[in-house]
Amino acid sequence: MICKGKWNKHLCTLVMILGAASFLFGLLTFLIVKPETSSMNTLMGMFTGFGAGIMGVAIWQTIRAKVVSKEKLEQEEIEKWDERNIAIIRASATAAYYAAILLIAILIFVFMGLGYRVPSYICLGGMYVLVGVFFVARKVLEKKM
Repeated sequence: MICKGKWNKHLCTLVMILGAASFLFGLLTFLIVKPETSSMNTLMGMFTGFGAGIMGVAIWQTIRAKVVSKEKLEQEEIEKWDERNIAIIRASATAAYYAAILLIAILIFVFMGLGYRVPSYICLGGMYVLVGVFFVARKVLEKKM
């Protein structure tokens, strides 16, 4: 969703700074501190990759804003907020919600079957948070409609 938001010059600069900070943190921590566990190595790689990814998106959006005409950007903005497109996005988000609940429930049973209690409890907590957010958002949207 970061690619679909409304981008302006200041947001691109902020995202590039955050991406550079994440990238440098992951890279420098890996090179200087040299974590001894493989999970810390993986975490530093994730910081580095995440930072590079969001920097790439910000750079792409900055270049695109300079190259594409203002009329085309305005037309894309109008199409994005069209009622039909909003209904499609909401329907696909609902389908993704149910798929996520099903996947988390399967993971809970798999982790318990393998004897990993802590990851299964974390998944269960995540599932409860996901369901809670769904119902709170539903109540808020019902009041607005």
